[in-house]
Amino acid sequence: MTDTEPPLLADVYPALVSFLRAALVSEGESAALAQSVVGLRFHGWCGCSPTCTYLRTAPADRGGDSTWIHLDDEAPRVWLQFDRDRTSFAGMEICEFDLGPAPALDLDQPSGMG
Repeated sequence: MTDTEPPLLADVYPALVSFLRAALVSEGESAALAQSVVGLRFHGWCGCSPTCTYLRTAPADRGGDSTWIHLDDEAPRVWLQFDRDRTSFAGMEICEFDLGPAPALDLDQPSGMG
């Protein structure tokens, strides 16, 4: 086990973070909440099934609550799950979004896809 932090989501999926910041502002969310996506870490993909599209942005103990922000008026569609403090996000469901390449993702590390 390593003590290194997972990579920033912005380094792994920069297009996703850019989209989320703009979409949260356009949805009327606070600038602070929109800015919080820049500091999210990529904790990997949910492994419950091969087709699961839930991306984790916080450790399991930060667990999300049942409150979600749905950015799904049109494609792309992403649903953001608040963390338990409702100051950031614990994860997100990527329903329809082309993530593109993951430039900072090392698939050999535990936080990689899987």
